[in-house]
Amino acid sequence: MAKINIKGVKMQKIYDIGLVPRKTEMAERFMFPFSQINYLLNGGEFDRVTLITSSTDNGKSTIASQIICDIIKQGWNCCCFFGEDTPYESQDRIFKQSIYGNDDSLVYKTYQVNGKDTNVAEWCLTEKAFEEAREKFAGKLFLYNTNASAKVDEILEGFDEAREKYGCRVFLLDNCDQFDFSSDNENKAMKDIIIKIRDYAINHKVHIFLISHIRKLESGKILPSLDDVKGTSSIVNIAKNVLIVVRMDKVDHESKEYKSLKRLIELNNYNLDDADSLVYVAKTKGRKLGFACLKYNRRTNTYYDCKKINEKTEESERATVIAPKVELQEVIDVDLPF
Repeated sequence: MAKINIKGVKMQKIYDIGLVPRKTEMAERFMFPFSQINYLLNGGEFDRVTLITSSTDNGKSTIASQIICDIIKQGWNCCCFFGEDTPYESQDRIFKQSIYGNDDSLVYKTYQVNGKDTNVAEWCLTEKAFEEAREKFAGKLFLYNTNASAKVDEILEGFDEAREKYGCRVFLLDNCDQFDFSSDNENKAMKDIIIKIRDYAINHKVHIFLISHIRKLESGKILPSLDDVKGTSSIVNIAKNVLIVVRMDKVDHESKEYKSLKRLIELNNYNLDDADSLVYVAKTKGRKLGFACLKYNRRTNTYYDCKKINEKTEESERATVIAPKVELQEVIDVDLPF
């Protein structure tokens, strides 16, 4: 049976390269909230998949939701599947991240037992800050109902509703372990799922962030590699960008491995001792591979850029420029076969 393209037209097997129109503008993209990551990836183009991965409890979900928060500020609508969160947990994290830099929006509440304060407490949004955050995100950020099916076809169907009804262009799938599938061959089933995710991003010109775990590392290893990503290799293969996150408070700063990594990071213009987290761009279709060091604000659950050893670098200056939305202009008087 002949393949049909998304326009419902029989797809030709070959076509003349001369029919491909010239794009007269840069591809439209969003900016990442971290200067060095934005520079290395050259922004976030649509019709792509970005993989964010780390060992358990190393901050991948926090960084991912912060990226989503910043993308919404730039005017793009988003839809997220947070498979491990309740709606309240997702809301609390993102709302706090949205008020970064405004400490007046938070109050420190102590938990009480029998009318007496305990040593348990949390930073909470004020009522005013909560309402302001809700207004920022209402009609712009949508959550997939985790009480619904976690089969990838159902999730993508939900994403399609968000795209068609609410104009969502960026999606987050957190995480691969949450997908439901019935198969004796787990690797093949996961490969099929990942291919569907990639095809959805390409066919609908959207950007999908995919979250995955790292396998248990061998003793002493600090920085995971692409081979350490849990699951089938197709997860890494379909991603245009791969970000590996490492929390520095989880590693031994006196080990040989740490000292060796520190020397490497110095070549990337950072002092690793100043960082709360390290982000390794292990794969990209952007500018180049490299590292970014981040600090962490525990009140707002938010990351921000570490200062570089040499702060006045060309990379930092370029990466902080927020580009306007770019509309592609193409030759439209050609009957394209694809």
